[in-house]
Formats: sequence, C-alpha cells, structure tokens
Amino acid sequence: MRSLLRPAPPRARSFSSRARRSLACGAASSPRATLKRDVLESVKPYRPGSSETSVGEARRDILRKLELLEGSNEASTSEIRAGVQGRWVLLYQAPLKDDERLSDYEKKAVTVEGPFLSAFKPFTRDLFRTLSNTQNIRVDEERIENVAEFRVAGRWTGRLNILGSVVLGRDGDEDEESRRAYVEFSSFELSFGDGAPLSVPVGKLSELLGKSPPRGWLLTTYLDEDVRVGRGDKGSIFVAKRMKG
Repeated sequence: MRSLLRPAPPRARSFSSRARRSLACGAASSPRATLKRDVLESVKPYRPGSSETSVGEARRDILRKLELLEGSNEASTSEIRAGVQGRWVLLYQAPLKDDERLSDYEKKAVTVEGPFLSAFKPFTRDLFRTLSNTQNIRVDEERIENVAEFRVAGRWTGRLNILGSVVLGRDGDEDEESRRAYVEFSSFELSFGDGAPLSVPVGKLSELLGKSPPRGWLLTTYLDEDVRVGRGDKGSIFVAKRMKG
C-alpha cells in the first residue's frame, strides 16, 4: 500500500518575528479574540489528564465554537506551513461525530489522547491514563516527537516518546493539501519513573500485533501566535498551544 507520506517539499521558511507580530496583532483584535477566549475557556475542563470527557451537547457546543474560530483564521498557507514548526501541548481533542455514530475503528482511533497517541489506543486500551501530551515538530529536519506522560493502573508514572518523520503536503495555492502535515512513526521510547528508556521499533510491534504502522495526516485549520486548531485523518479535531522556549 502506498505510504501516506509525500515526497519531501522544499524546507519550510522560518516563522519570522514579523509573521508572529502580524498574527499576534490579528489575534488581539475582536471578534476573533473573543472567539479564541471562548474556545479556550470551553475546552479547559477537558484537557488531557482530566477525568472529564466532552460528550453530547457539550461536545457539539465546543465543535460549533471551534468551527467559528476556524472560519476566522487569517493565517496564510505560507504562514501555516512555517508556523506548525515548534513545540506544542495538546489542550483538547475529540471526535467530530457523536459517540453513537462512531464506527468501531473510530472509537479506537479517535480518543482523548488525540492525534499524538490515537494510533496506539488499540494497544494500550484503558491501562494507561494520559497526563499530558506534547509534540515537537521539526519540519526543517523532517522529524517529529510525540511525548505522552501517563499513569499506569493509577499507580506508576511513565513517559512515552513516539518518534517519526513529518513531511508537509504539496505547496499549492491556498488548498488543504498545502496545510497538511503527513506523519509516519518509526519507533518509540518507553520509560517508567527514573528508569532508562526502552526503545522499540514501531514496525516490529505493529507486525506482532497485526496492525499497520501508525501514519496519517494533520490539517491545520487555524493558527495564530500561540494556538493551533487542526483536524486529523482519523476523524478528530484538536486544539494545541505553542510552548515557549
């Protein structure tokens, strides 16, 4: 089966301070700033690690607010292609459908772990409770790291670092393909407490479990100086915040 990864495009231009200032000024103006504040306030109870899960009308209300924010996006395709690079922390993720409309595959793939860990949900089931999800995207190096801190069986803490490659879609004229990032994971490092990490190739684990190697795409639908909204190929929508430093 043909890989979802596309041929490597030219390196993304750096997200300049000028571009950041431009997006910051736009984000500070109304009504987009009001939409953004409303979204961030609405998703706060459902951050990774929370025992709360958005369902029913609460999820639909958040989706409506996210769609309004997506519609207010002022970042150009070139700004999005440059701006996805960096370190991000997941604030919210949910399916686009109501639970009763999800297929068995979607129920496994679209989870609170979001696009960072959704491919591993069928493996971990409910044994792992995610405490936080962070993502380091290095488009210029075609490298991605998804780090999940978690608790095992309510007792032990651990860290899962999933490593892989990321390639931006074809650079076109303001189309969706230009705003996609294609991801394929190759290995992960698992550690507990202060112990040394155990490195495992994803391909071997997938082969043992009869699963396809985790791969997919993320489409950025909104971007400003510190917040990114996007959709995944597994049927999810997510909100991430840029980490400083």
